[in-house]
Amino acid sequence: MRLRDFLALMAVCVVWGINFIVAKFSVTGAPGWVPGFDGVPPIFFAFMRFALLYAVLAPWIRPIPAKLGTMIAIGLTMGAAQYVLMFMGLRWATPSGMAIAVQTGVPFATILSVVFLKEKVGLTRVMGIVLSFVGVALVIANPAEMDLSIGLLIGIGAAFAAAVGMILVKQMPLDSIRMQAWIGLISAPPLLALSLTFETGQMQSIVDGGWPIFLAVAFTVLLVNVFGHGVFYDLLQRYDATLIAPLTLMAPFIGVIAGLTVTGDPFGWRLIAGGALTLIGVGIIALRPNKKLPTAALAREKTL
Repeated sequence: MRLRDFLALMAVCVVWGINFIVAKFSVTGAPGWVPGFDGVPPIFFAFMRFALLYAVLAPWIRPIPAKLGTMIAIGLTMGAAQYVLMFMGLRWATPSGMAIAVQTGVPFATILSVVFLKEKVGLTRVMGIVLSFVGVALVIANPAEMDLSIGLLIGIGAAFAAAVGMILVKQMPLDSIRMQAWIGLISAPPLLALSLTFETGQMQSIVDGGWPIFLAVAFTVLLVNVFGHGVFYDLLQRYDATLIAPLTLMAPFIGVIAGLTVTGDPFGWRLIAGGALTLIGVGIIALRPNKKLPTAALAREKTL
């Protein structure tokens, strides 16, 4: 890989890693950058994110996908469901824990490709899947911090939603920009309806958050999606996925470091051992090409 491309990918990983901190601040106010701000309700924050995503990418939305029903299902799983679950999980979970939990999207995508696409997996990938789940279970299994465990379990649900979306994308591949535009369009209306039904204080939370909350939304859309995924998919067109996927493991590593240093996440042997096992397992899966679903090892990128 050319040095310029490697540095671009590392810049994307930094953005994706920091995104866990930005999302935590957006839905909880932690680590207290804005006095009196306790976070935007998670469903409404997801709505803001997808509304801006569509507004930015609307010029690229045409033509209408041939399988509109499939596109709607993709938008609701890979878009609305996974981000609402991740933002809800972050109400309780730490950014470092969430950075590890969403890695389960890779083994989930691999398992779903076996079930629905008849992918054949050998002992090596089975070992990777087992290590991934054992590692995440180790991070979660802390009865003394049930709030953390609940948040991370919800985060795993977000990773599963992303994996389901990837199986659906297999039926209707689109270029990255148009896919994101449609996901924004499909996700925003139901998220707004859900927020108005089940959440309160949306406008007051934005007032309390001030300009930093708008900066946070811009970060998650312009840097995480437009820049991050734009560079990422451009590199995928020029390099093999088995080269790109392992390198992107820097993103959760940066997410863990950022959580420990910025939000003061608890640092213990479970996070170290569980995180290491998870990343090793995901790395093993990423190094073994999936013939039926070549993007299976990239499932975690869909949750960033």
